[in-house]
Amino acid sequence: MKKVVIIVVICALTCLSFQMNKNPKDVGVLVHLNFQKEPLVLTNKKYVTKTNDTVTITKMKFYLSNFVLELEDGTEYKESNSVHLVDAETLSSLEFHLKNATDIKIKKIRFDIGIDSLTSVSENFDGDLDPALGMYWAWNTGYINMKLEGKSSSCTNVKKEFQFHIGGYLPKQNALQKIELEVAENQNIIINVELDRWLDALLLKETNSIMIPGEKALAMAQKYKNMFQIAH
Repeated sequence: MKKVVIIVVICALTCLSFQMNKNPKDVGVLVHLNFQKEPLVLTNKKYVTKTNDTVTITKMKFYLSNFVLELEDGTEYKESNSVHLVDAETLSSLEFHLKNATDIKIKKIRFDIGIDSLTSVSENFDGDLDPALGMYWAWNTGYINMKLEGKSSSCTNVKKEFQFHIGGYLPKQNALQKIELEVAENQNIIINVELDRWLDALLLKETNSIMIPGEKALAMAQKYKNMFQIAH
């Protein structure tokens, strides 16, 4: 209980800092990780999906990149060096700012889930691209775009665990997903990630491990792209 209270307090402080943009042209982006419309809780909470899988989430990490804002006056803002690693275990990763972006009303936001092929082969391992963060495979397979791990009695393996490490950038293996969403707010954008929408589309007794690029990874990436929504 104490741990939950601490998390709630920290989240409140994070939201407060999110509202206090110093530069009026900075656009804040806040990522809310949810399950069934409530904040995602790692390890200590069980959820039941629409396919009757009881699951516990132990890890969730993914890349958001190549942010573009479509503005009301017909122009666009493109973030430079646009790579953000979101980690459910690191609260500070759930908030970032698009620096000196705009003070014009925003119509749409576009971004990628994952790391594109040019970045994958660039040998730039700075910041959120650091392989030490556990999201890089190798030069010929690139980055893990989305990592989800957990436990479920539905899984057929001995440890009753599921692991989805989805990535790949080569032709016919490119799992990058492009997202475009309409925006209601101007200076602060809240992206809801509804994890249940992904797991509701799975049967864990049939599919509980994808760890390499390929057809299965491509199909799974199509399922999780539907998690992303703008909060209204």
